[in-house]
Amino acid sequence: MQMAQEELAGDVLKVTLDGALDIAGSAVIDMPFAVIAGARRKLLLDFTRVDFLASIGVRVLVKTAQTIARRGGTVVILNPSENARKVLASTGLDTIVTLTDNEVDALAALA
Repeated sequence: MQMAQEELAGDVLKVTLDGALDIAGSAVIDMPFAVIAGARRKLLLDFTRVDFLASIGVRVLVKTAQTIARRGGTVVILNPSENARKVLASTGLDTIVTLTDNEVDALAALA
């Protein structure tokens, strides 16, 4: 798992993930996501290149989304694959984060 961060207008942090959110991938993002969740209120997660989402990855996402939500913030997931959408829906994560297929809608959800 690789992770890149980019500051966008409106105090939005875009995090682009590349690889599998499995045990190894979750270990890579767990600490950085904890730091982000404690410091940011607008998080855009680009899932365009996430090719696998395991339950341990969902756990990291839930912790991050809940922490940001408690601080009055929002998490948006951009371009999740069909399989990732199914996992997010079956775990209920799609009820606490917004899923979008384009960056314009993602940024509008974070405005």
